[in-house]
Amino acid sequence: MADLRSGGLDDRLGPPSAPVIQTRRGDVTWWRVTTAVPLAPDSLPQLVLRSPFLNHVQAWVPGSDAPVSHALYGEHADSRYSHRALVVDLPQGIPAGEAVWLRVDGASSLQMPVSIESLDQVHRHDLAFVAWRVFVLSVLSVLVLLAFAFRVGTGDASFAWFGAMLFFAVLYLVSISGDLRLLPGADTVFGGSSRANRVVGGLGVVCSNLFQRAYLDLRGKLPALDRLLWVGTALAAVAGVGSMVGDAAWLGLLGNIGLMLSAALLLVGSTMLALRGDRAGRVVMASWLPLMVFTTLMATEVMGLWAGPSWLVQGLAGSFAVAGLLLTIGLADKLMELRRDRDHASARARADELTGMLNRAGVESELRRAVQQAGADAAPASIAFVDVDNFKMINDAYGHSIGDQCLRIVSQRIRSQLRGDEVIGRYGGDEFLVVLPKAGLDDALAVARRMLASVNGRPLAINDLRLDGSLSIGVAELVAGETAEALVERADAALYASKQAGRNRVTGAASDGMQEDPPGAPVTI
Repeated sequence: MADLRSGGLDDRLGPPSAPVIQTRRGDVTWWRVTTAVPLAPDSLPQLVLRSPFLNHVQAWVPGSDAPVSHALYGEHADSRYSHRALVVDLPQGIPAGEAVWLRVDGASSLQMPVSIESLDQVHRHDLAFVAWRVFVLSVLSVLVLLAFAFRVGTGDASFAWFGAMLFFAVLYLVSISGDLRLLPGADTVFGGSSRANRVVGGLGVVCSNLFQRAYLDLRGKLPALDRLLWVGTALAAVAGVGSMVGDAAWLGLLGNIGLMLSAALLLVGSTMLALRGDRAGRVVMASWLPLMVFTTLMATEVMGLWAGPSWLVQGLAGSFAVAGLLLTIGLADKLMELRRDRDHASARARADELTGMLNRAGVESELRRAVQQAGADAAPASIAFVDVDNFKMINDAYGHSIGDQCLRIVSQRIRSQLRGDEVIGRYGGDEFLVVLPKAGLDDALAVARRMLASVNGRPLAINDLRLDGSLSIGVAELVAGETAEALVERADAALYASKQAGRNRVTGAASDGMQEDPPGAPVTI
């Protein structure tokens, strides 16, 4: 060291290089940091080595014969500063002809940009860095919780893979940047070697691929690309699982190849689907493009193929947050689409194709709900059983097409007399069931009279035909403790009474027998 500092070995030093330190795993290198002009100590200058990851640095500064050790993890970690960099104090600045000597024990291929900042600058940059990290990691952490909550709520396995992908992304970011360095045992897990990071990275790629193939439905839409993606997934899995038991350098290379292959395949696949108009493909393409760029740049830098810019690690963190947000929005949109499809299918299953009203199953479901609610609220509820008079004669005389149009007109006229919470359904053939929540018998009879008048008050106009129409209606009010089935039976009996009395009338099933409404002779058209 004395020969180095005295200049006796200057002839062995390489030419001046860019202010970046980059080593290979396992190498020990020496670096001399000088300035073009003397650096005075007035501004409290600090030598800043950004993105140190696993590197250990010993620094000999002017005015001191003993080195100062610095590292992101372990006993030499300096908690006075953020984990964005190793900060070496220069109490005497760098006088003319002097230099800072660095001995770097390399444990990764990530570059360390070198700069000299005043103490005020160090603190300002630390605050900005911490604010950015807190924002990114908070966003990702919230998205992880949301993903697993969606998994529990929907039972969709793709949400579990998505949550696991983001979880490993968070773990990878905090491990390579030192966010966890103050936790007990963090130096043992993350500070000794890159094994833990390879495990986390490999498992993260596996979860990402499984999520993306499920979300994009690659197996069904792009089967050839799906098979290739399994190759990238297998490489990442071997690298991740292998790093649990070994520390061979080829495992890291294998994992990076799997990462780059998977990223390229997913970008190609999502672009192809997006060009076809696939919504999921558009979401993945928009979210995956920046993430693919940053992960590929990071992978190639770790492999020692190039020296990236100093903001690369922070760009990677930001791209994870952007991708996570966009994919969450895409998943939420997919969830809403599935819900709309389910609701549409449910509505179709409950709808009568001819009239557009509820079918028998749908109106019976509404009736059971009304009966249950009436019992819970101790409120009245009634139903009206409606039959179109002489419908068979219309069918026989004019054909089923005219008969179908008659049913449509009649159902629409009946529906126009109902309030918002009252529902009508086609019970079968030419019969309709009307559910009247919160209506007693008198109110239900009044509604039935309006329905009758709406049909027999004017002809049914179909093409050039003008057909007379009328209804027979039976009304029943729910009795305490009565079932929906029993209520329908009583309304059906009242309907039968209306038919027997000459049709075109309303009959109520009162507690003391049948009540014709209005009393007296049948109404004629």
